[in-house]
Amino acid sequence: MIAMVEKVFSKRHPEAGRDAVLSKPVRQRIWYVIEECDPSDVSNWTLCWDALPDRLKKEHGWQELRKYKSQTEWETLKSIDEFILQGVPRFVMDATELFYDLLSEHKDSNYKYRADPSKYQSKLNVVFEDANLPWRMLEGRIIRVDSKWLEAEIHSKAVELLSVRGFEGALAEFQQARSDLSSGDHKGAIHGANLALESTIKAILGIGQEKPGTLIRKLVESKLIPDYHEGFLRAFEEHILRSVPMARNLEKGVGHGQGTDVNEPPKSLAELAVNLSGVLILYLLKRHVELHPAQKELEKDIERDDDIPF
Repeated sequence: MIAMVEKVFSKRHPEAGRDAVLSKPVRQRIWYVIEECDPSDVSNWTLCWDALPDRLKKEHGWQELRKYKSQTEWETLKSIDEFILQGVPRFVMDATELFYDLLSEHKDSNYKYRADPSKYQSKLNVVFEDANLPWRMLEGRIIRVDSKWLEAEIHSKAVELLSVRGFEGALAEFQQARSDLSSGDHKGAIHGANLALESTIKAILGIGQEKPGTLIRKLVESKLIPDYHEGFLRAFEEHILRSVPMARNLEKGVGHGQGTDVNEPPKSLAELAVNLSGVLILYLLKRHVELHPAQKELEKDIERDDDIPF
């Protein structure tokens, strides 16, 4: 099976990434964080930032690191610290993610100073937060912390993971829920969100028809959700997993007849149902892949962006 490769920032968000701006102080602080978090071996050689230039060039098919002065003029940069301080912002973001990957590869090494990707991520997020930037690193990948961006991030990742064989039904239902939401069919959006979540759970458990309550109970029993303690599982089941089905079942005119009054669910509720189902689907699929790595077979071709970065 082929493992899924997580795209870097500029490839996940080619358009929005062009709007990224990094001031000189922010760039300098990013480099300080990289310096501080890069472990050393017994000979005091750095382990990760020395490998970062090649990792970045291979990611984009570059022969050199560049500082662009205009669309037709550039200057070759000699080192990764020069690139962090002067490179195109969205590719600097790529470098921060690739450095996280390098740290993750070395976190279990036997060197005197072990790599700590979590510490690096925390320190990098402090830099972003102090500068009031809308960026945060989560699990080694940078996201924009506003509602539209998070919605796009959640939806795109859920769709990507649902493309794995065996989840076609859930994918179709989730796409339909998104389509209904866009067209103003709020009832259809809530209904589709619930169907997509149920179909995802059924596909993960490998079962056919089942009542929602029993379906959730079987999911909990499958140990897909970390068994930290009984209270967590109960809260997860009652307040998280059931929230989308409850939105469908309790809202008039969605899961049942609306009675004598015509009722149209508000857009905000439909958005909540679709977005929350996307979050839950994404979480459950990631847990499924983590526990069953042999079932990974999704890796989409990555388009190489050979255009000048303007």
